[in-house]
Amino acid sequence: MDRQTWKQISEELDQLYDLHESSVSDPAKCRAFNSRASLFLQRLEELEAFDIADRVMDLLAGCSPKDFSPCDRRQCTKSSLERLSARVRESLEKSR
Repeated sequence: MDRQTWKQISEELDQLYDLHESSVSDPAKCRAFNSRASLFLQRLEELEAFDIADRVMDLLAGCSPKDFSPCDRRQCTKSSLERLSARVRESLEKSR
């Protein structure tokens, strides 16, 4: 993939991270995060970025929005997003 595509992936991932951080006690935002992450996964697969897509799939496997209790895996998801961002940044740097 070219640098511009990696940059777009990085920006989209940053938006997902921000949405996740704002969904602490808001089930609607949590569901929105889940939905956007699913669309992001689909885009990654279309771009054939399978290694990143696998990580997003793992993230979604543990994501189950709840209406009346906080997310059990909030910190784990946050850490996964941070590691994923680091991998995308590495790919962005390699594409120079």
